Amino acid sequence: MIETLQATAPAWQLALCALVVVAAYTLRGATGFGAGVVAIPMLVLALPLRTVIPVITTLGIAASFGQTVREFRHVEWRGVRGLLLPTIVGWAAGLWLFKALHPELLRSALALFIIAYALWTLSPRKAVLHAPRIWLAPLAGAGGGLLSTLFGGMAGPIFVIYLNALDLDKARFRATMSAILFLLALLRAGGYGGLGFYDARAIALIALLLPAMIVGMVLGERVHHGLPEVIFKRVVALLLVASGIALLLK
Repeated sequence: MIETLQATAPAWQLALCALVVVAAYTLRGATGFGAGVVAIPMLVLALPLRTVIPVITTLGIAASFGQTVREFRHVEWRGVRGLLLPTIVGWAAGLWLFKALHPELLRSALALFIIAYALWTLSPRKAVLHAPRIWLAPLAGAGGGLLSTLFGGMAGPIFVIYLNALDLDKARFRATMSAILFLLALLRAGGYGGLGFYDARAIALIALLLPAMIVGMVLGERVHHGLPEVIFKRVVALLLVASGIALLLK
């Protein structure tokens, strides 16, 4: 395994990758999403995209499982059930498109949409959605499944829009987001495995970065419990802006 890691990247790059994962999963532990948005664009600077995708997917499964089990009673299952079928459809389409299409145009359009929505969320004058409309769950599920599978993650903002419409408090928001991302990551891991992405290099990186993910999640828990509700919602909105910028610059 050591030889595999040495062939993957220099030791200093691997150390930087570990720091990126700590930062990304600190954010994930605090808000319930955002690890892929932070980690994937930065890790791709040092590692191949087709290595980064299965690694972050597997780390996301581990992070979401622990968080979902601990906060199971807070999960808004009504919201999760509404996403299941359309998410599976989006996942299947994403796998099919993964090799067929270049996602640059779609990624840029998504980035602009995310930034516009986040700025609307931060605006003091805006209409409030008290309940999801009948079309919101299908669009969020299909879009989130598709985009997450195409980009190896980064669909958290799509699900934020959906969960914001449910008007959840921060505990239920984070628990429900973790449950959604956990189920989606399981689907993605199965698809990527079928495409042969879990090679020796990916497995070695997972073993290396798993402790960094755990450290980040522990730090994120502490940040989460110290966040007032209003500040939490602003952090989520600002994270959406950062997500859009990251996607535009990738």
